[in-house]
Parts: sequence; C-alpha cells; structure tokens
Amino acid sequence: RCRSVDLGARAAFAPRVPAQEIYQVLFATFAFVLGASIGSFLNVCIYRMPLGMSVNQPKRSFCPHCKYQIPWHANLPLVTWIVQRGKCANCGAPIAARYVLVELLTGLLFLAGWLRITHSAVGLLPGAWVMALPLFTFIALLVVATFIDFEHYIIPDEITIGGAVAGVLFSAAIPVLQGKIGDAGFGENFLPALTFLHARTSHVWGLLSSLLGAAPGSAL
Repeated sequence: RCRSVDLGARAAFAPRVPAQEIYQVLFATFAFVLGASIGSFLNVCIYRMPLGMSVNQPKRSFCPHCKYQIPWHANLPLVTWIVQRGKCANCGAPIAARYVLVELLTGLLFLAGWLRITHSAVGLLPGAWVMALPLFTFIALLVVATFIDFEHYIIPDEITIGGAVAGVLFSAAIPVLQGKIGDAGFGENFLPALTFLHARTSHVWGLLSSLLGAAPGSAL
C-alpha cells in the first residue's frame, strides 16, 4: 500500500510533456510516412513515364522482370524491400536499390520540409499545412524529374508543365502563400543555397534550373 502511494506521488510530480510537443512528433512522423508512401508512387512514375506507360494501368506495381503484380499488403514502403532483401517474392530477381532510395529520400525530404515550416514564422497550425501542400508537391516533382533525368537524360513534359500549372493553381487557390514564402525562409535562402551545385555539375544545375524556374516561378 505504501509503495502504491509512493508511485502515485511520483506520477503526480513527474514532468508532463506539453501537448504541442506531442503534436509536433506525431505530425513529423506523419510527414515522413506520407513522404515514403508518396515515394512508392513516385517509383511508379519514374519507371513508367519514360517508357510511355500509364501510371494508372495496371493499378498495382509489378516486378520489372516477371511482371508479377504485387498485392498491396506486400508493397509496404521501405519495409517490403528490406524484408525481401531487395528481391522479387515471385521470381527472386533483384529489385534495384533505387526503389527503396526514392522512398527513403522522399520521406526525409517531406520530414525536412515539415520541420523547416514548423520552425519558421508560419507556425504549426493551420499555416503549416497551407505551406506543406505546395512544398510536398514540388518535392515530389523534383524527385521524379531527378531520377528520370539521371537514367534517361530527359525530363517529361508532364513534370515541367504540370509543375508550372500546379504552381499557378496553388498561388491562386492559397493567396496566403504569396506572403508566407519569405517568412518560411524559402524565397530568400533556398535558391542561393543551391548555387554550389553549379560548380560541381552542370547536369544537376540544369535540372534544378528548369524545374525551379517552371514550377515555383509560375506560382510567383
């Protein structure tokens, strides 16, 4: 009995985690999981778009070797590739590490973008989600274009034109973005931070210039 009273006293005086910190952890985790899930779809775009295939048909992802359509429960972002050791469960053929890399990279970029927004003047809610939607869209477009360009040396028009249209629509639908870009630190710091790439590889810089000029430029 005395011990139960002692435990109760300790619990009463234990430091409580503020609700806002809990929300931050939950939202940050959600941003990463969302990014990894989006990355799984981006893999579909990266594989099919250069080949002129539809990203909707077939609806399920399939093995590029045996064309086995992967059921949803065996197509979990990050987890499936690791559990199956980078091999197809049907034919045993190796699956490129690019698939798990895209999922991980997109998840980390979504997480980094979310943390950058929530630590800026935009705040947590609801302004953070207003900024996150166009930022996540731009990140997804950039990831797809980057990996397609590295492998096929092209950037599909669906990415550049689609990014430009999305930029205009976001700017028109969410006018507050026009006043929050500088507050979030993107407009004044993001582009100059990428100039080091120009000295290293004109290939990467050409990709970034085309995308950054077409998509967010149209929104601005």
